[in-house]
Amino acid sequence: CKETFNVFYHEADADTATALTPPWMENPYVKVDTVAAEHLSRPAATSAGGRPAGRVNRKTLRLGPLSRAGFYLA
Repeated sequence: CKETFNVFYHEADADTATALTPPWMENPYVKVDTVAAEHLSRPAATSAGGRPAGRVNRKTLRLGPLSRAGFYLA
């Protein structure tokens, strides 16, 4: 990742989200974690397989407890 960002989730019983609902603000979303920009790679650098060279950021995030049919991530 090139930039640090926050991960939020919002539980829902149906797929009813629009550009305005639920509001794009911290409440009703629940903050899960902040993901930091730890390893940066140069876009021009590639490995032998044609993939970008460098390291991959990985972070396992846990949501919950979940009590509804589904959720949205933001």
